Amino acid sequence: MEDLERPADLSGTAPSDDPSASQGPVPRETAELPDLSQDAAEPASLGDAEILDLNRRFAAVRRSVGALEKVLLQGPRKYSRRDLAQQQEIPERLTSVYWRSLGFTPVDEDTVVFTDEDAYAIGDLAAIVEEGTISERAFASISRGMGFHMGRLAMWITEALVDEAKHAGGLDDSEARQQMLDTVPELLEIFESQVMFTFRRQLAAYAARAGSEVLHRDTDELFPLQRAVGFADLVQFTRLAQDMPGTELADMVGRFESLSRDVISVGGGRVVKTVGDEIMFLADTPEDGAQIAVSLAETITESTDLPPVRVGLAWGSMFSRYGDVFGPTVNLAARMESVARPGTVVVDGDTADAVAQALPGGFTLAGGEEVELHGIGTVRVHEMLRDRSAPLDMGL
Repeated sequence: MEDLERPADLSGTAPSDDPSASQGPVPRETAELPDLSQDAAEPASLGDAEILDLNRRFAAVRRSVGALEKVLLQGPRKYSRRDLAQQQEIPERLTSVYWRSLGFTPVDEDTVVFTDEDAYAIGDLAAIVEEGTISERAFASISRGMGFHMGRLAMWITEALVDEAKHAGGLDDSEARQQMLDTVPELLEIFESQVMFTFRRQLAAYAARAGSEVLHRDTDELFPLQRAVGFADLVQFTRLAQDMPGTELADMVGRFESLSRDVISVGGGRVVKTVGDEIMFLADTPEDGAQIAVSLAETITESTDLPPVRVGLAWGSMFSRYGDVFGPTVNLAARMESVARPGTVVVDGDTADAVAQALPGGFTLAGGEEVELHGIGTVRVHEMLRDRSAPLDMGL
């Protein structure tokens, strides 16, 4: 997966037409926009026209960032960690854990960085720790999850708007980013409502799935979840990445991810994570896992703008933490993917038996061979092919 950018607060020094909306001191961890007047003073470095253009763009960025920060932060920075402890009775330790878990650079106890909205958000979550509803461990885990996924979502949305401005408007990168800054305030309300809608729907789906686990008997406490887990990756991606321009590479990865997500969703599974050219998925039944795995191999192999994919699939027990799953079954699926031939799905014998019992005649096996899997040992693997099971109806 691509390296995620560390979220950074926007500069609090942008000019405002409202004198009452004065900003607090700029925190130490905030990276301010550069002072272009220093660049302009360097002799023979830039022509007068270029200096004027840079200063014009600099002023436009400052206005846009300042306006966006005003909308997003909903007020000036007023509090340090010490202030929150003394005025809001929020323990400094929990404020520090919360801020760091969200992915922001830590601040000392006297740096003024928090707004009223920050105080409410930190205070609400800290209160249920103080009341004993959740532990500090859960507090940190939940904060870290929100910070990670909201940070990635923020990057995803802004980059999608930049990409749209380039493709639809024919703008260069800097022009596209300026347009994004100007567009976000207009779309913020819609984005916020979509985030809450999506979160509620996803939470409902996962709560229903967790509810079904209550009915299971004789659960293995170490690996309580029975799932199909699969890994799929593009063949020869590393070599292609060395020869392909960045934009084309990004388009290819985006095409692979969107196509894979569609197949996984329609097949009744869900994406756990993506790592560049690889995607990991889960399904609740052996037959759903087989349908997704074979459909991925078929669909991507048929796509003329993507290299073939190889897939490893395993059915068994595992446990879930931090939005991920772990256990020997997960390791087995990952290792089997590495030995699959291009365009094929590889399963072990237990998985093949589980699929055959769940959907007799739905899929068939081609051959079988003993392979040495790193960290696991010798495993007999089989290629799984579609038999009488109907292909997924993608509805596209």
